[in-house]
Amino acid sequence: MKPSLKKAVILLLSALVLLIVFPLSSCGSELDGTWRSRSDEETRIRISGEKVRITYDDFRIDGTYDLDDDYNITFHLTDKNGIKYKIVAKLSADKQYKLLTLTNPKGEAEIFEKR
Repeated sequence: MKPSLKKAVILLLSALVLLIVFPLSSCGSELDGTWRSRSDEETRIRISGEKVRITYDDFRIDGTYDLDDDYNITFHLTDKNGIKYKIVAKLSADKQYKLLTLTNPKGEAEIFEKR
């Protein structure tokens, strides 16, 4: 994977992680399901309980997450080659939990829709 593509995937994964953690802490099953990026239909986050799977084209990464009281989400992920990733983002959601926004420490945001 090209470094620029890997960086984009990591950014998207960070956004996805925030999307997953915030709703789960407040409403549990509202986060369960598949979330698709508004900016790239190939980027999806699948949440089931505390488990997370992020996919982008043929890239897949699995793991868990932690959410603090300020809605900062930390994803602990491992790809199929055993490479570990730690992604941190700020999580926010609309009132109906149909849209999730993940904002990385640089202020870059990604919006996901529940499918």
